[in-house]
Amino acid sequence: MIVNRTAHKARDLAEHFTALGPISGGAYSALSGQSFDIVINATSASLGGELPPLPARIFAPGSLAYEMMYGRGDTPFLLFAREEGAARLSDGLGMLVEQAAEAFQLWRGVRPDAAPVMAQLRSA
Repeated sequence: MIVNRTAHKARDLAEHFTALGPISGGAYSALSGQSFDIVINATSASLGGELPPLPARIFAPGSLAYEMMYGRGDTPFLLFAREEGAARLSDGLGMLVEQAAEAFQLWRGVRPDAAPVMAQLRSA
C-alpha cells in the first residue's frame, strides 16, 4: 500500500510496480482500519517536526517502523510508532551510511565496514 497527500500520485506509483505483486495506492484515509508489518515514513513531515496523518492501530504486532529521516532523538513518526506499539524502530541513518559505503566501493574498489561509522555517528 502506497499513500500520498495526492491520491492519484500514490495510485500511479502503485500501478508502476504491479508486476511485482498486488499493490495499491491512494490517500491516507485508505489506511483506516488496516495494520501493517512494515510502515515506512518517506514523507518530508519529519523535517518540520510533524507526523503524517496516520491512523491509530496501523502497526501490526511485531511490526517495524522505518523513518527515512535521521537526527538526534526520535522523530514524531517514531514517537507515534512507539506509542502505537511498533516492535522495532529504525531511522534513516543506516541507509545513509550504507549508501556511502556502496558509493565508496564503486569509486575505490573497497567496501568500508559501516558498523564503526554507525557507532561513531550514534555516539556523537
